[in-house]
Amino acid sequence: QAVAGSVGYTTLLIAGLRRTSAVDGGVILGTLPLVSAAVAIAVLGERPGKATLLAIATAAAGVWLMTHGDAASGAGSWTGNALVLGAVLCEGLFILLQKRLRAPVPPLALSTLMCAIGLAVCLPASLAEAPWTLALSGEALLAVAYYALVPTVAGFVLWYAGAERVAGSEAALFTAIAPVSAVLLAALLLDESMSARQLAGMACVLGAVLILGRTRKPATVAR
Repeated sequence: QAVAGSVGYTTLLIAGLRRTSAVDGGVILGTLPLVSAAVAIAVLGERPGKATLLAIATAAAGVWLMTHGDAASGAGSWTGNALVLGAVLCEGLFILLQKRLRAPVPPLALSTLMCAIGLAVCLPASLAEAPWTLALSGEALLAVAYYALVPTVAGFVLWYAGAERVAGSEAALFTAIAPVSAVLLAALLLDESMSARQLAGMACVLGAVLILGRTRKPATVAR
Protein backbone atom coordinates (compact mmCIF):
# COMPACT_ATOMS: atom_id res chain seq x y z
CA GLN A 1 0.00 0.00 0.00
CA ALA A 2 2.74 2.45 0.92
CA VAL A 3 4.75 1.76 -2.22
CA ALA A 4 1.66 1.99 -4.44
CA GLY A 5 -0.10 4.95 -2.84
CA SER A 6 2.55 7.08 -1.18
CA VAL A 7 5.33 6.64 -3.74
CA GLY A 8 4.04 5.10 -6.96
CA TYR A 9 0.93 7.24 -7.42
CA THR A 10 2.59 10.60 -6.78
CA THR A 11 5.75 9.82 -8.75
CA LEU A 12 3.96 8.39 -11.79
CA LEU A 13 1.39 11.19 -11.81
CA ILE A 14 3.97 13.98 -11.72
CA ALA A 15 6.12 12.24 -14.34
CA GLY A 16 3.11 11.62 -16.55
CA LEU A 17 1.77 15.17 -16.40
CA ARG A 18 5.16 16.42 -17.54
CA ARG A 19 4.72 14.42 -20.75
CA THR A 20 1.02 14.75 -21.50
CA SER A 21 -1.63 17.45 -21.48
CA ALA A 22 -3.66 18.30 -18.39
CA VAL A 23 -6.85 17.46 -20.32
CA ASP A 24 -5.64 13.96 -21.23
CA GLY A 25 -4.38 13.45 -17.68
CA GLY A 26 -7.76 14.47 -16.26
CA VAL A 27 -9.61 12.08 -18.52
CA ILE A 28 -7.38 9.17 -17.49
CA LEU A 29 -7.62 10.05 -13.78
CA GLY A 30 -11.39 10.00 -14.18
CA THR A 31 -11.19 6.23 -14.70
CA LEU A 32 -10.19 5.68 -11.05
CA PRO A 33 -13.64 4.42 -9.94
CA LEU A 34 -13.64 1.81 -12.70
CA VAL A 35 -10.04 0.78 -12.04
CA SER A 36 -10.72 0.52 -8.30
CA ALA A 37 -13.82 -1.58 -8.89
CA ALA A 38 -11.84 -3.84 -11.23
CA VAL A 39 -9.16 -4.27 -8.56
CA ALA A 40 -11.83 -5.13 -5.98
CA ILE A 41 -13.23 -7.80 -8.28
CA ALA A 42 -9.93 -9.19 -9.64
CA VAL A 43 -7.67 -8.96 -6.58
CA LEU A 44 -10.11 -9.16 -3.67
CA GLY A 45 -12.48 -11.61 -5.36
CA GLU A 46 -15.54 -9.49 -4.59
CA ARG A 47 -18.76 -9.99 -6.52
CA PRO A 48 -20.71 -6.75 -6.31
CA GLY A 49 -24.48 -6.83 -6.71
CA LYS A 50 -26.47 -5.33 -9.54
CA ALA A 51 -27.17 -2.14 -7.59
CA THR A 52 -23.47 -1.57 -6.92
CA LEU A 53 -22.62 -2.21 -10.58
CA LEU A 54 -25.36 0.24 -11.62
CA ALA A 55 -23.99 2.83 -9.19
CA ILE A 56 -20.45 2.36 -10.52
CA ALA A 57 -21.65 2.72 -14.12
CA THR A 58 -23.60 5.86 -13.23
CA ALA A 59 -20.60 7.35 -11.46
CA ALA A 60 -18.35 6.47 -14.40
CA ALA A 61 -20.77 8.24 -16.75
CA GLY A 62 -20.66 11.29 -14.51
CA VAL A 63 -16.88 11.34 -14.41
CA TRP A 64 -16.79 10.95 -18.20
CA LEU A 65 -19.12 13.93 -18.60
CA MET A 66 -16.94 16.09 -16.34
CA THR A 67 -13.60 15.15 -17.85
CA HIS A 68 -14.40 14.43 -21.51
CA GLY A 69 -14.37 17.17 -24.08
CA ASP A 70 -11.33 18.48 -25.92
CA ALA A 71 -9.01 15.60 -25.06
CA ALA A 72 -8.29 14.99 -28.72
CA SER A 73 -6.80 18.44 -29.08
CA GLY A 74 -4.42 18.02 -26.15
CA ALA A 75 -0.71 17.70 -26.68
CA GLY A 76 -0.53 14.35 -24.95
CA SER A 77 1.86 11.48 -25.54
CA TRP A 78 1.55 7.74 -25.22
CA THR A 79 4.34 7.72 -22.63
CA GLY A 80 2.70 10.38 -20.49
CA ASN A 81 -0.73 8.78 -20.75
CA ALA A 82 0.72 5.40 -19.79
CA LEU A 83 2.42 6.91 -16.73
CA VAL A 84 -0.81 8.57 -15.60
CA LEU A 85 -2.69 5.29 -16.10
CA GLY A 86 -0.02 3.60 -13.97
CA ALA A 87 -0.68 6.20 -11.28
CA VAL A 88 -4.39 5.39 -11.40
CA LEU A 89 -3.62 1.68 -11.01
CA CYS A 90 -1.37 2.43 -8.02
CA GLU A 91 -4.12 4.47 -6.40
CA GLY A 92 -6.63 1.70 -7.02
CA LEU A 93 -4.33 -0.80 -5.31
CA PHE A 94 -3.68 1.59 -2.44
CA ILE A 95 -7.30 2.23 -1.57
CA LEU A 96 -8.35 -1.43 -1.68
CA LEU A 97 -5.41 -3.54 -0.45
CA GLN A 98 -6.34 -2.79 3.13
CA LYS A 99 -8.92 -5.53 2.70
CA ARG A 100 -6.04 -8.03 2.42
CA LEU A 101 -4.71 -7.30 5.91
CA ARG A 102 -5.04 -10.42 8.06
CA ALA A 103 -5.06 -8.49 11.34
CA PRO A 104 -7.06 -5.27 11.85
CA VAL A 105 -4.99 -2.13 12.43
CA PRO A 106 -6.54 1.09 13.81
CA PRO A 107 -6.82 3.86 11.18
CA LEU A 108 -4.36 6.24 12.87
CA ALA A 109 -1.75 3.52 13.41
CA LEU A 110 -2.16 2.27 9.84
CA SER A 111 -1.80 5.80 8.48
CA THR A 112 1.40 6.24 10.49
CA LEU A 113 2.79 2.99 9.11
CA MET A 114 1.97 4.00 5.54
CA CYS A 115 3.75 7.36 5.93
CA ALA A 116 6.78 5.76 7.59
CA ILE A 117 7.14 3.04 4.97
CA GLY A 118 6.65 5.55 2.18
CA LEU A 119 9.39 7.72 3.67
CA ALA A 120 11.78 4.76 3.94
CA VAL A 121 11.14 3.76 0.33
CA CYS A 122 11.56 7.20 -1.25
CA LEU A 123 14.25 8.64 1.06
CA PRO A 124 17.28 7.18 -0.81
CA ALA A 125 16.08 8.52 -4.16
CA SER A 126 15.20 11.86 -2.60
CA LEU A 127 18.66 12.26 -1.06
CA ALA A 128 20.25 11.31 -4.38
CA GLU A 129 18.55 14.34 -5.94
CA ALA A 130 20.36 16.62 -3.43
CA PRO A 131 17.30 18.75 -2.56
CA TRP A 132 19.41 21.04 -0.35
CA THR A 133 20.94 22.47 -3.51
CA LEU A 134 17.55 23.71 -4.76
CA ALA A 135 16.06 27.12 -4.04
CA LEU A 136 12.81 26.71 -2.07
CA SER A 137 10.46 29.63 -1.56
CA GLY A 138 8.23 30.10 1.45
CA GLU A 139 5.18 29.35 -0.69
CA ALA A 140 6.73 26.05 -1.80
CA LEU A 141 7.36 25.02 1.81
CA LEU A 142 3.79 25.93 2.77
CA ALA A 143 2.51 23.86 -0.14
CA VAL A 144 4.57 20.87 1.00
CA ALA A 145 3.26 21.28 4.56
CA TYR A 146 -0.32 21.42 3.30
CA TYR A 147 0.17 18.33 1.14
CA ALA A 148 1.68 16.47 4.09
CA LEU A 149 -1.03 17.37 6.59
CA VAL A 150 -4.27 17.50 4.60
CA PRO A 151 -4.21 14.96 1.72
CA THR A 152 -1.70 12.62 3.38
CA VAL A 153 -2.31 12.54 7.15
CA ALA A 154 -5.98 13.57 7.23
CA GLY A 155 -6.71 11.73 3.98
CA PHE A 156 -5.15 8.48 5.18
CA VAL A 157 -6.96 8.54 8.54
CA LEU A 158 -10.38 9.32 7.05
CA TRP A 159 -9.96 6.79 4.24
CA TYR A 160 -8.94 3.92 6.51
CA ALA A 161 -11.68 4.74 9.01
CA GLY A 162 -14.26 4.55 6.23
CA ALA A 163 -12.79 1.70 4.18
CA GLU A 164 -12.97 -0.73 7.10
CA ARG A 165 -16.74 -0.23 7.21
CA VAL A 166 -17.64 -0.88 3.54
CA ALA A 167 -16.86 -3.36 0.79
CA GLY A 168 -13.98 -2.65 -1.56
CA SER A 169 -16.24 -2.13 -4.57
CA GLU A 170 -18.31 0.37 -2.58
CA ALA A 171 -15.20 2.20 -1.44
CA ALA A 172 -14.13 2.39 -5.08
CA LEU A 173 -17.38 4.13 -5.97
CA PHE A 174 -16.72 7.02 -3.60
CA THR A 175 -13.49 7.89 -5.41
CA ALA A 176 -15.79 9.38 -8.06
CA ILE A 177 -16.52 12.22 -5.64
CA ALA A 178 -12.98 13.52 -6.18
CA PRO A 179 -13.75 15.14 -9.57
CA VAL A 180 -16.94 16.60 -8.07
CA SER A 181 -15.06 18.21 -5.19
CA ALA A 182 -12.42 19.49 -7.62
CA VAL A 183 -15.07 21.20 -9.75
CA LEU A 184 -16.76 22.74 -6.71
CA LEU A 185 -13.50 23.99 -5.22
CA ALA A 186 -12.44 25.43 -8.56
CA ALA A 187 -15.74 27.32 -8.77
CA LEU A 188 -15.68 28.52 -5.14
CA LEU A 189 -12.00 29.29 -4.66
CA LEU A 190 -10.78 30.06 -8.19
CA ASP A 191 -13.97 31.67 -9.55
CA GLU A 192 -14.05 29.27 -12.50
CA SER A 193 -17.35 28.85 -14.33
CA MET A 194 -19.23 25.55 -14.27
CA SER A 195 -20.53 24.19 -17.57
CA ALA A 196 -23.75 22.26 -18.12
CA ARG A 197 -21.65 19.15 -18.82
CA GLN A 198 -19.94 19.46 -15.43
CA LEU A 199 -23.25 19.97 -13.64
CA ALA A 200 -24.72 16.91 -15.37
CA GLY A 201 -21.65 14.87 -14.43
CA MET A 202 -21.90 15.94 -10.80
CA ALA A 203 -25.57 14.94 -10.77
CA CYS A 204 -24.65 11.46 -12.06
CA VAL A 205 -21.96 10.97 -9.43
CA LEU A 206 -24.16 12.13 -6.58
CA GLY A 207 -27.00 9.99 -7.95
CA ALA A 208 -24.68 6.97 -7.91
CA VAL A 209 -23.86 7.56 -4.26
CA LEU A 210 -27.59 7.86 -3.53
CA ILE A 211 -28.25 4.54 -5.31
CA LEU A 212 -25.59 2.85 -3.22
CA GLY A 213 -26.83 4.38 0.02
CA ARG A 214 -30.44 3.30 -0.57
CA THR A 215 -29.53 -0.29 -1.45
CA ARG A 216 -27.00 -1.04 1.29
CA LYS A 217 -28.16 -3.12 4.24
CA PRO A 218 -27.33 -1.72 7.69
CA ALA A 219 -26.16 -5.15 8.83
CA THR A 220 -23.26 -5.08 6.42
CA VAL A 221 -21.71 -2.06 8.11
CA ALA A 222 -18.89 -2.90 10.54
CA ARG A 223 -19.38 -1.48 14.02
